Amino acid sequence: MAEDDLDRLLDEVERKYCAPRMHSASGRGKGGGGGERKRIEDAPVKASTIGDSVDDLIEDILKISCHDETKAQKSRPRNQPACRSSYQIHSKKCGPVYVAGSSIPFGIGTSISERACDQLRCTACDFTVMIFDDRQWDESCDYLFFRNSMPDLSKLQPKLKRKKGARAYACQCSWKSVQELTNITTYSQLRWVCGKHSK
Repeated sequence: MAEDDLDRLLDEVERKYCAPRMHSASGRGKGGGGGERKRIEDAPVKASTIGDSVDDLIEDILKISCHDETKAQKSRPRNQPACRSSYQIHSKKCGPVYVAGSSIPFGIGTSISERACDQLRCTACDFTVMIFDDRQWDESCDYLFFRNSMPDLSKLQPKLKRKKGARAYACQCSWKSVQELTNITTYSQLRWVCGKHSK
């Protein structure tokens, strides 16, 4: 599936940014009957120019994302928990997918690099999983609370309790407080998958 996505993306980039280098034309050979295909080369495309323009576009996108994130952090009140949520274009997935307490860094989880996934998405409710560092969910939380509160932080906050080293995860239909690095398959009730990472 990932290879098909990559092929489609490369084809699209090639169509948009690369001039066609070869055209096919049919012509007749001297020997009478069959048609012979000729390859006609267009003016060569400078690869460095294409690479530079793509790099510039990527850099611009990253600057915008970083600027928006910094602005959001500055405007957040000090006592409000940090919330992570993803709306980026992604290209890599975790395998296996880990959840963990706040002492474990986020990143692409592998069997060698055990990192907590911060790009979780629920396949049941199709919500991006919200993550709160150094918080855990109150025991009184139930399905209706998340169904009616997600993704409004002001409604969720009363049920978030301070807990050093913990992380509170939630989508619209499921929630979990975690302290240790844990493979997501350990929690059979969770329908969370990695929604792909940008790096």
